[in-house]
Parts: sequence; C-alpha cells; structure tokens
Amino acid sequence: MSLRSINRLVQFGYHFVYRSKGRFYLYLAFLCSILVVLDATSFHLVAGMQHRTFDIIMKNRIAYPRADPDVVIVDIDEGSLEAMAEDYGRWPWPRQIFAEFVENLEEQQPKAIIFDILFSDPDVYNKESDDYFNEVAETTTNTFFPMLRLNPQNDSLSQVTPAMIPGMGRIPGESQQDKGLAVILPHFPAVVASGRMGTNNIYPDSDGIVRQYSVYRPHFGWHIPSLPARVAEVLGWAEPDKQDVLLNWRGRLGAFNTVRFSTVYEDFLSRKRQRPQDEFTGKVVIIGSSAPSLFDTKPTPMERVHPGVEVLATAVDNLKNGDWITSLSNPWIYATVALSLIWLVALAFLTGIKRTLIDSVFAGSQVGLVALSYASLNLSTYFIDLTAPITAGFVYFSLARVYAYAEVVLAERRVWLTLESDAKGWQQTLVVVLLGVDGQLSESKVITALKRRLNARKEGFTIEAFPDKPAGIGRAYGDLLLIYYVNSEITEKPSSKQISTDQLLEIIKEESAIVCGAMPPLGYSQGAMPYGDEHGRVEVWRKLVHQAIHGLYNMGSR
Repeated sequence: MSLRSINRLVQFGYHFVYRSKGRFYLYLAFLCSILVVLDATSFHLVAGMQHRTFDIIMKNRIAYPRADPDVVIVDIDEGSLEAMAEDYGRWPWPRQIFAEFVENLEEQQPKAIIFDILFSDPDVYNKESDDYFNEVAETTTNTFFPMLRLNPQNDSLSQVTPAMIPGMGRIPGESQQDKGLAVILPHFPAVVASGRMGTNNIYPDSDGIVRQYSVYRPHFGWHIPSLPARVAEVLGWAEPDKQDVLLNWRGRLGAFNTVRFSTVYEDFLSRKRQRPQDEFTGKVVIIGSSAPSLFDTKPTPMERVHPGVEVLATAVDNLKNGDWITSLSNPWIYATVALSLIWLVALAFLTGIKRTLIDSVFAGSQVGLVALSYASLNLSTYFIDLTAPITAGFVYFSLARVYAYAEVVLAERRVWLTLESDAKGWQQTLVVVLLGVDGQLSESKVITALKRRLNARKEGFTIEAFPDKPAGIGRAYGDLLLIYYVNSEITEKPSSKQISTDQLLEIIKEESAIVCGAMPPLGYSQGAMPYGDEHGRVEVWRKLVHQAIHGLYNMGSR
C-alpha cells in the first residue's frame, strides 16, 4: 500500500473518529444491546459457550458432594462377563440368573432394587427361565424396571397408550388424550402389572454431552416418569418440578460404591457365604453394566466414556438427596446484567474516566462474574451462568478500547506526520498548557469535556493530549497537560490572523475547573506550523510548547 493510500486512510479514520464526537460509544452500546436482546430471545448463540462453562466448572470443582453410601452399583463388568461365560454362555444371560440374584438380595431387605437392563424380548430358548423371572418379579415389592421411550414420531404407529401402562401419571391442569405412545415395555406381565417402571432414556445436549437427566416426558397431558422419578415417587423422595435437571456429578468415574456382579452372585450360591449378610440392607441397589462391549456408555462433563449405570446412579442419588443442579435459565436475568455492564462501560468512556482505571475496573468485573459462576456450583446447587454478560461485556469493551486507542493514534499521526506528501502550506496552531491542581488533573476527563464543547463549537479542529509527551516534557512535568488545537485549513503562507482565544480559553478554564474542582494554572501560545515539512513542524512545535510553558509560569507568578 502506497504512502498516499495510507495517509488517505488515516484522513478518513480521523474524520470518522473525531466527527463522531464520542457518539460512537453510544452507537456501539446500542448495537451490542440489540444483539444481546436478540440472542436472549431468538438466536441463543451463547448456549454452546454456556455448556462449555458448565463442563469446565463441574470438572474443576474444589470438592464434589460425596456419593451416597446407600446407593450401591452391582456392576456387570468385563470381569463378570468373563467369569460367567463358562457356565452361562455369552451375554445375554438366562433370566434365571437375575431371578436368583433378586431372591437372594431380597433376603437382606434392600430399600430398592433397580435394574438398568431392558428385558424387552422373550428368551425363546429358555421359557422356563423367563417364567421363573416373572414369578420372582410378581413377589417383589421394591424392584424397579426400565422401559424405553422411542422417537415420538412413531407414536402414531403404536397400539400402546399411557392409560394401558400402570404408574403413568397425569399432568395437573391438562386434559389427557389416550393417544399412542411409542415405547418398549418389559416382556414380563408381572413387571408391567407392578407399575414400577420408568424410562431410562438419556438425552444428550446438541454437542452429544450428557449434562442433564429427563425427570419425565409429557405426552398429551400424561406424565411419563423416568426410572429415577418412579423410584422417588414410590419411596417418597422429593421430585423436581422441572422436566429436566442438571446432574450434580459426584466426581470422576468410580465415585459410587461398586461391587462385581459375578462375585456377589457366586457368593449367593455358595453354601458358606463370605460376604456380609447385611451388605445390602437398606441400600438402593442398581444392577447395570459398565462393560464397554455392551455399549452402554455416554460422554459426560466428567468422562469421555461414562457408563450408563453410573449416570443412572447419579440421577438416583440426586433425587434421593434432593441436590440436583438448578440452572437459573431466565434469559432476561442475564440480558439485564449484560446490558448494565455494556452501558456502564459506555458511560465510563463517555465521561472520560482514566483509561487505566476503566481497564482495571472492567477486568475486575469480568473476574468477579467468573468467580460468581464458579462459586455457584461449588457452594450451592444452583448454576448461575454468566457467560452471556461476560461475552457481551468483553465484546463491547474490546471494540470501545480499540476505538479509544484509535483516537490517540490517529490524532498523533495527524499532528506529527505528513498526511499528503505533495501538499505544502501552513496550519494555524494553538498550544495550551494546564498544570494539575494538587496532582488531581485527569487528562482523559479534561479532554473528553473539551471535545464536547469545542468540537460542537467549530468543525475542523483537533483536541488531544498524549500520555507520552514529546521531548521529555512528561518526565519533567508529570502533572502537565498539553492541549493541541490545530486548524485543519492549510494556507499557502503563514497567516497573521490569530485564532480567537478568548472564548476558547474560557471554555478550557470552565471545563478544567469543573473536572478539577478549582481553576488550574494555564498558559498558551499560538503560531503557524508548516505542513509537509516534518522537521520544520517539530521545530515550531518545540517553540510553541516552550512559549506556552513560559506563559504558564509567568501567569502563575503574578
């Protein structure tokens, strides 16, 4: 890109920045506010970030709630499959095994037995085994079985209706319609007649990660309970009033008290049992599989491969102890926080608060919002997800900060560098020097106030103060504020016409007094500055600054 193109680009940027007179912060805040409202109501673009935030916090909690010691997993793992293969063959095993297991388990009087195994089809080669399992299921009063909810698109093809299934509830205030329900029920009549059934479907989020558990599914006014919800209903546990809840994970894989199915089963069948005879007394026993070969695994925030039986155990544990995670999901709460943050930052930029102070306060607010989200999952059962306010505030602050930086850079380039290499002439320039009152003079506040007054009074002038003052002035005068007032009109010869300073200086004094609380010492000088001659421009600049400082101390000594 040629120098001419760069200079023209600087000219364009300069006019855009300074003719906006600070309104850019308002325009940007208004645009960001619209995007926040649209995202809260329609787009939901931050949803994926919210999921990621939940995963990070959940996986990195300071401490996890301890898994309930009364929730025990009887695990059909790879060791169990191998140990029982010689006598009972490959999976699936004859139902007689599970009937015997339940009979022996009932002797210890567990609080509940929950199967995470779907007995959907008959065993055509072992009818007697199925009959035995049905007889045991008919005698037990605390054993629960899963059913599988199919895609609702298949409901019209189903001959099964909710009214035909014992244990299906009704949603209060809604009329029930006995329409087809696509569901796979257990094969055994005694199990269906008991009504102790619930769905064990796991519904991942859009990214495939399991974060929540469906407490129930609605169906034309009917309440189709999940397996944990059905257990909670029968045992009198408190149930969530929401359809889905976030799972309060108990930690990494293996958090629950787990025993191997084959080991317990062999002990049940032995004449001299080695295991404690009250091992499962008063326990909630979940029978399921963690064997990878049975393909019952899901990705969760805690593990990439999480056994479905542990997901079920987590849901049961959450309902038993009433500590599932409740997400404050009202989008308007977060939209209000985001809008407040955006407009507070906009107000800070508009009022000319020191940039370093804005940076510090904004960074502190972002850290505070992150800390609040993190604390919510560590100290309570509520998830306060502030991803949306954090994102919105960061986007606004970043763009506003770039604009604020552009104000300084473009002004510096316009004052110090040649904008058009073939242009020659002179610009009338005014330099004003202010001395801080008790070191309290804020450059950014004074400049912001002066821009509003002077830019509104006359176009074509620039007002700027640079933090790094040229020629070492900043080091010599730490509380010195220099204001450059450069006429954009270029004349062929140095003009003898002076800039009218009376009203300008009065404005500078008024605004400085307002910001500082008192009238600061002031000195000024003016003259023609060459345009197109960088060396001559620097020389004139030094002369004007020297005269202005000289005038400052002459006035101060009077």
